[in-house]
Amino acid sequence: MKNVCLGAVILDKSNIIKALVRVVLYLRLSDEDRDKLTSDQISKSIKNQELMLREYAENEGFKIVGVYDDEDWSGADNSRPNFNKMIDECKLGNVDIVLCKTQARFARDSELIEKYIHNLFHEWNVRFLTTVDKIDNTKRETKKTSQILGLTDEWYLEDTSLNIRETFKSKRKAGECTASFSKYGYIKDPENNNHLIPDPVAAEVVKRIFDDYMKGDGLEKIANNLNKEKVPSPFEYKKMHGSKLQIPLIKEYLDYDYIEKAGTYIVNVNLCNNETQILNNLISFNYITTDKLSFNNKCDITLKRYSQNRTKIYYSEKDNLDINNFNVEDFILLNEEDMIPKTSTCIATLTEELDRTHVTHYQFEITLKENINKEKFYFMIKKAVDNIDVDLDFKINIRRKLKWSSQTIKSILQNEVYIGNMVQFKTTTVSYKNHTVVYNDDEDRIRKNDTHTGIIDKTIWYTVQERLKEKSRSQQNGEVHAFNNKVFCMNCNRVFCKCGKKQESGFSYLCCKDKNEKWSNCDNKKYLKEEELHNLVLEKINVLLNRFYDEKELKNLNEDMIEQDLFKDKIKTLEKELNNINKELQNKSSYFQRLYEDRTSGILPEKEFLILMNKYKDDTAKLEDRIKIIKKDISSTTAKKETLKTKKNIFKKYRHIDKLDIEIVGDFIDKVLVGHYDEETNSRDIKIIWNFQI
Repeated sequence: MKNVCLGAVILDKSNIIKALVRVVLYLRLSDEDRDKLTSDQISKSIKNQELMLREYAENEGFKIVGVYDDEDWSGADNSRPNFNKMIDECKLGNVDIVLCKTQARFARDSELIEKYIHNLFHEWNVRFLTTVDKIDNTKRETKKTSQILGLTDEWYLEDTSLNIRETFKSKRKAGECTASFSKYGYIKDPENNNHLIPDPVAAEVVKRIFDDYMKGDGLEKIANNLNKEKVPSPFEYKKMHGSKLQIPLIKEYLDYDYIEKAGTYIVNVNLCNNETQILNNLISFNYITTDKLSFNNKCDITLKRYSQNRTKIYYSEKDNLDINNFNVEDFILLNEEDMIPKTSTCIATLTEELDRTHVTHYQFEITLKENINKEKFYFMIKKAVDNIDVDLDFKINIRRKLKWSSQTIKSILQNEVYIGNMVQFKTTTVSYKNHTVVYNDDEDRIRKNDTHTGIIDKTIWYTVQERLKEKSRSQQNGEVHAFNNKVFCMNCNRVFCKCGKKQESGFSYLCCKDKNEKWSNCDNKKYLKEEELHNLVLEKINVLLNRFYDEKELKNLNEDMIEQDLFKDKIKTLEKELNNINKELQNKSSYFQRLYEDRTSGILPEKEFLILMNKYKDDTAKLEDRIKIIKKDISSTTAKKETLKTKKNIFKKYRHIDKLDIEIVGDFIDKVLVGHYDEETNSRDIKIIWNFQI
């Protein structure tokens, strides 16, 4: 007679022995439920689902050995973290039954269903059960039902994915924000979730970043200053305000078991009540330890915040605490942002009430300044409640705290969202089953201008883009010198860069890059004192300012010339060419359609059709390449148009200038050309090309 393995006991059907049957519950919120439920019901859906499965397991006499929950994951995604943890337990032989509400909760991918439910689970002696659609992989009659459900679920997902993509495409074309989370500096409009409005706090930080960059601060310096002032990074700021934004998928930031490297970390603790009744006065004892036995606080700990007001956090400096009896007199209450003293022996949390449908959460910020001995610091929890045997789950997550970086600053400076433009569909995924991110080309992205209130003036934004293209080389202190990428050799057209030692006055020497790199292609090798160039340019700018503010000169200004749009004709010409090419492509498409019809009807021979088809492909490819060039040219010309400073607008900003900086030089000067040094006259030609006509 065939033996059946249940748990760790072999049962012979002729001699039934009562055995321990180990069951795991798998929970997931399905898409159709998410559409039907309100926001309040969604938070309880998983808990109610778990209650149903627990009741079923208890009625069947099963022992629950694990509960796995992937609430915000698609049923077609095989990278679900808790799903894979459950699969690992099954593979190790630690599970007898996987219990789900429906098969769709387990997976909506027919490949996953076939792989696990009908193949590997049989190899591992794992039974799969559902309480609603009554799937049981040990019963042959339910296999076809399971396979049909798998196919219909997969078709449903595919149709849903296509509908969502088309809906998002329409919204993007209309200028509606389809992102799950707003960009830093903005929040979703409470009255219209697809519209952005400025965040009063974060918007000021964005303005500061642009101002600092315009003043000449480098990306690294701006990031360092924000970190020194403890301004929360975009990710941390959103987390502080309750956002569910997930951390970037960078391995070094995720799920630490312990802290070893110096740095700042966030410790999140979630406390879940697995009992059906409300629990009162839940106490947890939290401590940092190197031996997993005693509190060993060698690093500075700052309590940043905790999301549930009903949880109070204390610390104690007493030894030999009784964790089974919480005495409030042994502890000191902490306020948000309080530092926990190094003399602490324990941290305690008190949650006065926790019902079955809620999770309480608290958070610590831990900074490890140094770790010469390379010790491993663990965050441990011991619990004590009125009834020590109640079923509680503590989930601990340790991650690095994300700070400002030069790349973050650069991404903010480059984002058009800050001038009121919406550029979406920058990335996409391969399919609803393959979530690999693919970056779209510029021409495939969906752009809509002036969709919301801009934080940054367009002139400033376009000026910043031009500077970023110059790939500025910063000094060690993060400051960019006033003439950075503005001075060029009159002989070889290469840039004049800093070289030699810095003078006491704070100025340096400039020389042709050909000389600095020790090439011999240019004979313009004489150094130029930056101070001399500074004084020369400063004098000429102040002369122009004095002329501008002279009433006689002011009356003679030709306002029409000042306000003229130098790029208007060029943009019109490019747009006209683009329109003509699009019409030509449409005509060629119609022509090819007629060729194909002639081929299928036998009018056009195969050989001639292939020749004409190849010519059509070549012509089309050339036209599409030209479209890309034109679009880039239009974008570049538009940027130059926006950054063009008219004489009137520039001169109104200044009355008299005492010292040049990168912003002033950028306003007035397009470039400075430095000629060959004449030994006989001890002079050289220096030509200033202004941003306007004089």
